[in-house]
Amino acid sequence: MGAQGQEQARRAAAPQPGPAETGARPEQTALDQEAAARCHRLAGVLFPWDLTRSLELALLKTFCIPAIAGLLDRTGEFAQRPRKRYDDTGLMVAELLRHGPDSSAGQAVIARMNRIHGHYAISNNDFLYVLSTFVAEPIRWLQRYGWRALQPDEQDALYRFWRRVGQRMQLHDIPDTLAAMLDFNSAYEQRHFSAGPAQQRLADATLAMLLADWPAPLRPVLRRGLQALPELAVQRSLGWPAAAAPLVGLLRVGLRLRSRLANGWRRLRADQRSHFFSERPTPSYGDRFKLEQLGPPPLLSRLNQPRWRGAQQRIGLTGGIASGKSSVAALLAAQQGWPVLDADAFARDALAAGSAGSQAVLARYGEPVRAPGEPNAINRAALGRIVFADAGERRWLEQLVHPLVQARFSAELERLAAAPVVVLMIPLLFEAGLEELCSEVWLVDCEEPQQLQRLIERNGLSPAEASNRIAAQWPLARKRALADRLIDNRGDRAALTAAVQGLLDGSLSP
Repeated sequence: MGAQGQEQARRAAAPQPGPAETGARPEQTALDQEAAARCHRLAGVLFPWDLTRSLELALLKTFCIPAIAGLLDRTGEFAQRPRKRYDDTGLMVAELLRHGPDSSAGQAVIARMNRIHGHYAISNNDFLYVLSTFVAEPIRWLQRYGWRALQPDEQDALYRFWRRVGQRMQLHDIPDTLAAMLDFNSAYEQRHFSAGPAQQRLADATLAMLLADWPAPLRPVLRRGLQALPELAVQRSLGWPAAAAPLVGLLRVGLRLRSRLANGWRRLRADQRSHFFSERPTPSYGDRFKLEQLGPPPLLSRLNQPRWRGAQQRIGLTGGIASGKSSVAALLAAQQGWPVLDADAFARDALAAGSAGSQAVLARYGEPVRAPGEPNAINRAALGRIVFADAGERRWLEQLVHPLVQARFSAELERLAAAPVVVLMIPLLFEAGLEELCSEVWLVDCEEPQQLQRLIERNGLSPAEASNRIAAQWPLARKRALADRLIDNRGDRAALTAAVQGLLDGSLSP
């Protein structure tokens, strides 16, 4: 991260081609590289102060979306650590603009964002809205307050840059033109902006943090000025008073004058050095920061959990229930001869008749889960109906079974220490925080309706029962961004076989 953390970034990046890059045309890659270079100059040389302010406003606008505001409010980060949250976001965005999303440092930042976001349920559309604000708000800010507006090719470069970031985040349905992105942004705001206590708490906490470094007598005036910057719809959503027209006009004149004076001074000095937010000291980290410091403190130990770094390649194979993990595992075993360690099989063994695990289950639930005619065995269907209908009971069962499964993994990996490649098939790999067992993670991917139909047909469940089981795991949309490689299982068996072979052709071989 700058000189202070680039090496850590390169080590952490583990750049892997996602589906967005597969088959990318050379001319497309060249355009993305050109867009990254142009955005570097826009954000670091031509408009450093203005771009930073516009992205602050973009993040403020995301508070107006109830789903986003509710999630951010529940984390408590803005109430407890608003400055760290602000600095973390600013540093990651600045490093992306400084290095570009396809650089090793940029990929490390995106991997970090994905790992942070993976701990929360965030919809694809909310991600797309945040992405769209990073395009729309710089364009609008510079049109209102900059020493000049962005030219059409600069606007297109900004769109291409953030589209590329979205692709590397594994977002889908990204608008395919700048105009479509701006239309999506406006329509989403019209549909979703609303007022509420969470929106106001987040906005007020951010405002208090921004004003904290100013002398107390100046804060009321500055507060009123900052509240007047967003448009009326934002002010209403955040519970702020509507700004008077003269104040809005005065702000516009003052900010535009400031931008022109700063630009004239830079031209006079012929200063072409970059001035990114991440190149300056921050209150949270001082002169230097490391990527491993960024993120909510309660999650840092897990966020910084290292992957397996031994000579043996350990592929974590995961996905949603009924997404096709077993089919992929069978293909890898048959085609490559790779041993497969199956967490579900280990979990079944942990609850086998007469085991300590089965005795604990029978002691808790009694006759309703006892297998007919087998006093020491569990009726797994009956147990499933209980735990998938009650999150508390599911957590109890997981706390019983997961340590037994992990112990079995440790024993099996020790037994297979000489194998060059081992596949660890773990449905709850992300949920259980078991990435440290793997050198890389492959996700078997499909659409949720496909999952539902396959599960109903495979297990003979009702639609409601199948939906409960799918809901008990993280959705695939949440897991995609955390995986190193995706295996598309939206088609038939032949398509899956081809997808696995295509992945193998580009992967490390034993």
